[in-house]
Amino acid sequence: MQRAGGVVTVFISMVMMCIFALLCGLLESARTAGARWYLQTASASALDSVFSQYHRELWDSYRLLFAEYETEDELEADYAAFLQNYFDADNWYPMELTSVQTELRRLATEENGAYLEQEILDYMKYGVWDLDFGVETAQQLWDGVKETASVKTVAERYRGHAQEALDLEKALEAISMSQGKKQQLKSEALSYLQNYDGSGFRRVAEKLKTEYGRMPGLVENYRKQADKLAQKLEASRAVYEEEKGDCSDVVRGQLEQEIEEYESYVDEDGQRRQEVEALADHAKEQIALVQEVIEEAQEVERIIEEWEEDDDDEEESDGPDLDELWKPVIRHFQQVEIRALSFLHGVKDKETEGLLDQVESLYNSGLLYLVVPDGMSVSGLAMDMSTLPSQTEAHTDGGRSISLIDHLLVNEYCGKFFDCFRSYEESVEGKNIEGKNSESIGSETGTVDSSTGLCYEVEYLIGGDSADSDNLGTAVTRLLAVREGLNLIHLLADNEKREQARTLAMAITGIAGFSPLLLLTTFLVLSVWALGEALADVRGLLAGKKVPLIKTSEDWTLDTDALLEIGRSGKVPEGGGDRGLNYLSWLKVLLFADEIVRQEYRMMDVIQWNICAGQPGFRMRRGVYQIGLLERIQAKHVFFSLGFMGMFLGQPGHQYSMETSVERVY
Repeated sequence: MQRAGGVVTVFISMVMMCIFALLCGLLESARTAGARWYLQTASASALDSVFSQYHRELWDSYRLLFAEYETEDELEADYAAFLQNYFDADNWYPMELTSVQTELRRLATEENGAYLEQEILDYMKYGVWDLDFGVETAQQLWDGVKETASVKTVAERYRGHAQEALDLEKALEAISMSQGKKQQLKSEALSYLQNYDGSGFRRVAEKLKTEYGRMPGLVENYRKQADKLAQKLEASRAVYEEEKGDCSDVVRGQLEQEIEEYESYVDEDGQRRQEVEALADHAKEQIALVQEVIEEAQEVERIIEEWEEDDDDEEESDGPDLDELWKPVIRHFQQVEIRALSFLHGVKDKETEGLLDQVESLYNSGLLYLVVPDGMSVSGLAMDMSTLPSQTEAHTDGGRSISLIDHLLVNEYCGKFFDCFRSYEESVEGKNIEGKNSESIGSETGTVDSSTGLCYEVEYLIGGDSADSDNLGTAVTRLLAVREGLNLIHLLADNEKREQARTLAMAITGIAGFSPLLLLTTFLVLSVWALGEALADVRGLLAGKKVPLIKTSEDWTLDTDALLEIGRSGKVPEGGGDRGLNYLSWLKVLLFADEIVRQEYRMMDVIQWNICAGQPGFRMRRGVYQIGLLERIQAKHVFFSLGFMGMFLGQPGHQYSMETSVERVY
């Protein structure tokens, strides 16, 4: 039987086909795995290229890394362009980009400023900085700022109550002066009676009745002021109860002692009120008595007049006995009683009390002209806030917390990258700096130019107003509040200064012994003294001097005479010295106690405005912090084809689909 030819060849061909198919399958499998790695590498590299396009000015000026993209489409287009370079390369991994979809895009202005904060911390934590406050003192500083705020709140309320108590004393003094005037009128009227001058007596007696008629009104004025003071003290006690939790045990004890003196004054006033209020009814009784005497005097005058008429018709006689006629009237008038107040009262040295009041009035009337040193002026620059992140981007003040240490680093960053009153004064010196118009700086009013931004940037973080002068005013006001509280804490603990304040209070009240009025007037002096010292502190800081966080006697600027001179002249001396914290450091203290979300959005405002000076289209809301992308790829098989099976599997030709996700964060 003859065998067919070529059988071995066919067999070997089939074997070889199977072998090649196996080899191609293995090669395709390896190539596919390589394609996936190649795609991951290409995607990561492309996204790295996108992130390498961070905003250069933002980095150079503020050391912040954000890529600037207005829309997701721009971002996807840039990414696709970088990725396409890898697909265009000649290699074993033929691919085509089908689509790019943004799955995650986190912007600088989102999440209440958390991404800006993270960028700042990433930069600050890896630097070597000379911190104003050590890490170990951060908690003490935080608690100290809260304590000074509470002390200032309590002191301000009770300082007002001390002034109200002195006003109450003036109401008593008005009553006492009225009693003195009555005594003079009584003496004058009695003199007329003793000289048998009825008409003169009646004229003065009518004045005496009028003065008695004023007494119910004076008593009512006293009663209203006393009730008002008692009610306000009750309300202030409630405020103190809320605030005392932020005070240390020592400070709490000192404040409690002072508050008890106020309440003791009100209690004492309750004891003397009966005597004062009795004067109103007594005045009515005395008016009736004086009227009776006036009528008696008129009767005597009538008798004398009739006697004189009878003398005209008859022979001359010796006339009436005037002494006998007027003596009953005199005795009756002498029964008019003028009660003197039996207790010490009134303000003896009104001039000194007025000088203390003037110091507080200066504080309330406007601060900048008081504390800005001679030869320096306040910038009049302003900016249009309508496009700034704090106005246009959704955020919630207080919506996010921050640790003490992180807040400390953020504040140090602010001091490093933003100008303040002192740094700008030292750097400008009449020159144009960074596009800001120095011609707008040079007078107390200045020229508002909304195109030049702000000079006092750290103050803007505190104040948030559109004008430099307003922000400086806010910073100075808050700094004064902190310094006033710290100064009062020092005064309460300094026995020597308390004795000086007591001496001045004795001069004002005229009281030498123990008295609630003397004690609360002493607290008034201490409180105004702390305020005056705070004014001197801030003036010194603006002049470039330093003020320590906690003062000693050697650091104190004002004595009581210098305090009164402020009220007399309206001028504040420069305080401070070479020891302690400078002005910028004190601004950091204020920032330390501020709300972090509000602070960070104001930082974005300043950054955006300054960069817009050179790049008008820049917006912080375009700053991309984190990106996540999903891409879809059409790849081609090289060593393998499904052939006609692809028609059944829905993958005709040599193509297959792949998806990959990639994510980056600065």
